[in-house]
Amino acid sequence: MFLGVDGGQSHTEAIIADENGNVLANGFGGASNHADVPGGRERLQNAVIKSVGEALKKADLPPIGETIFAAAHFGMTGEANYKEKIIGEIVRAESLVIGHDAPTALFGASAGTPGIVVIAGTGSVVFGMNEPGETARAGGLGYLFSDEGSGFGLAVQTIRLAIKERDGVIAEDGLLKLVLEFFGKSAIRQIPDEFYNGKISRDEIAGFARTAHDAAQNGNETLKREIGAGIEILSQSVKSVAEKLNFRGNFPVAGVGGMFNGALFKKMFIDALKIRVPHADYTEPRFGPAIGALLLAYRQAKIEIDEQLLANLENTQNR
Repeated sequence: MFLGVDGGQSHTEAIIADENGNVLANGFGGASNHADVPGGRERLQNAVIKSVGEALKKADLPPIGETIFAAAHFGMTGEANYKEKIIGEIVRAESLVIGHDAPTALFGASAGTPGIVVIAGTGSVVFGMNEPGETARAGGLGYLFSDEGSGFGLAVQTIRLAIKERDGVIAEDGLLKLVLEFFGKSAIRQIPDEFYNGKISRDEIAGFARTAHDAAQNGNETLKREIGAGIEILSQSVKSVAEKLNFRGNFPVAGVGGMFNGALFKKMFIDALKIRVPHADYTEPRFGPAIGALLLAYRQAKIEIDEQLLANLENTQNR
């Protein structure tokens, strides 16, 4: 049995498959990032136990404490720091690797072939790999210092503008009303107060991004400009990663994460890519990041990732 796990800021997904690429089951748990903060260790433990345990149960396999996987790969948001020991105490495998979630996203999107992946979900990062296996990355250093183009980035910037709208610093554009209605608040100051006090989570703030995106899609030019500012950073990051990896000629760029579910965001990103990186070909991801983690588990076990295995994954991943 082989295990691939995608651990993110909003949820954790585990996928179990056999050596031929036949998916047996998947399972879901909660967020598994920032294991070094208070309560983070327990949150990570619970996410791993729930996601992997659920997948094992669905596949009619022994529970997590009685199963030894041939290979398991965990792709985790926020690096693998502090996570190896915690996960190693829960999951047993002949080959166990715990790494960053960017390689798993790329392996899933490109089915293990060279290219670049742009992750724009709760957070954001750009990651690439060339033919010799060299890798490069831009961004992905967290919501305070990076994550441009992410859901949290758009949401928090909209809230900032709503505050300025209330203060009369900028002209009214419906942002204050939009924010208050989404969060169900009577005053804008309640939102930062509750965020600072831990009553509103980053995921809940990021959840507002879809509402902000839809407002932009329906004609709000202020929010459209904010989306464009984030996309500008992401497209420049693709250019930087491509240059570091010495890509010559056309190469694939896949977009994954919730922001790419927005029609306006995706169109603006593709348009920016054509201008900033003309040799980049935007492609839809072939698989999700959990399958990407599974493919890396196969690679750890030196199993060839051929078209038959990939076809089996495609045919069975939604079973």
